[in-house]
Amino acid sequence: MRLFQRPSGAATFLVTTLILMTAATQAADWPQWQGPNRNSISAETGLRSTFPEDFKPVWSFKDCGIGYSAPAVVNDYAYLLGADKQENGDYTEFVLALDPSGKQLWKQEVAHYKEGIMLTKWGHGPRSTPSIADGRLFGLGANGDLFALDQKTGKLLWKANLREAYGSMLSGARGKPENTWGYCESPLVDGNHVICTPGGEQGSVVALDIATGKLVWQSKELTDPCSYSSTVIADFGGVKQYVVLTAKQLAGVRAADGKLLWTAEVPVNEVAVIPTPIVTGNRVYTTCDYDAGCGLVEVKQDGDQFTAKVLYKNKTMSNHHGGVVLIDGKIYGWTGKTTSRGRWVCQDLETGESVWMEGRAAPAGAVMAADGHLYCFTQDDGVLVCIEATPKGFKETGRFTIPQRTEKQSILGKVWARPVISNGRLYLRDQDLLFCYDIKQDS
Repeated sequence: MRLFQRPSGAATFLVTTLILMTAATQAADWPQWQGPNRNSISAETGLRSTFPEDFKPVWSFKDCGIGYSAPAVVNDYAYLLGADKQENGDYTEFVLALDPSGKQLWKQEVAHYKEGIMLTKWGHGPRSTPSIADGRLFGLGANGDLFALDQKTGKLLWKANLREAYGSMLSGARGKPENTWGYCESPLVDGNHVICTPGGEQGSVVALDIATGKLVWQSKELTDPCSYSSTVIADFGGVKQYVVLTAKQLAGVRAADGKLLWTAEVPVNEVAVIPTPIVTGNRVYTTCDYDAGCGLVEVKQDGDQFTAKVLYKNKTMSNHHGGVVLIDGKIYGWTGKTTSRGRWVCQDLETGESVWMEGRAAPAGAVMAADGHLYCFTQDDGVLVCIEATPKGFKETGRFTIPQRTEKQSILGKVWARPVISNGRLYLRDQDLLFCYDIKQDS
């Protein structure tokens, strides 16, 4: 593996940089997929919800490579995955580290693969968002390469391919075991373990030692193919569990040893199961598109046993992959695969019924929440639309468009990287382009 190091400046600058990067994670950091709690909600306040007509980024970086990886941000340092196409048609995947001014700190190659490994017109490149913990960075490439890097230097610490090491089976189009769109899961770091779902007959979920990458356990009772969803942590009845949405069902495995504790038949499809489940209390909400719908599951403990009861299934929400958020008992997100066939929805979590729908004011896109607002990044044209997070209706407060669209689009290219807010900054990616905006109210 090759490491591309940015030419160093003064020695004092380098020392200061390393000190800043090893500082304790700030409350406003966004160190992993969907933020600190994996729920796409930032606890920050004092953020802009309106924007001037000429709203400009404080910096932009235009060599991120192709891919849909959103940045993980710690102490204003941004980390993301990308890929470059070589002259022979092969692809090289890498991780980028950018300093608070948007300058490249390091670039580490992590994987190589040939064109055509993914049966898709949506473009090659990584989909996974890295996780930052304990001075390490963990990521998953589009061809199933799971790896750990040193956060400060980019040095490769360990690497394993999910198919070769754990018998991974990735569900493809129409339920076929093929790498249709590439591995998309974002690894979960929990204590001394990194959790990933390779899927397959050897066991759907694995826990690896974060320092060595060695296998700690594999959940052999759960053998579903993996989906494109990411794992979340839950505590049901005082038992820590990992909740996974596979290609076939929702499941909970014990964090201590991977034992399968419960399963539930929630709406899934034979194409792509993508959104991350939402855990709230002893309930789990799931959704996926291709007209599958959504569901709410209640998990209960009876002695050493767990049961999972499906409270409802309906099609009020069929989210493709822009995600949904839960705020004050209401689910917000886009239902439907395209702008022409969908709408923004506010759904009551308890009943599953629609509170409001809006299909004309803003196109389809991804969503995250902060400071009482929803920040929606549209997939067709790269517009950031800000609306109030309220059950009273769709109330837009402001919008702006990223200043440039990528020239590295796939044939069917979309803006699919999730928006990220960290320490008063908003990060928006379109393939090789990353824009950083200051959205503090006093800026």
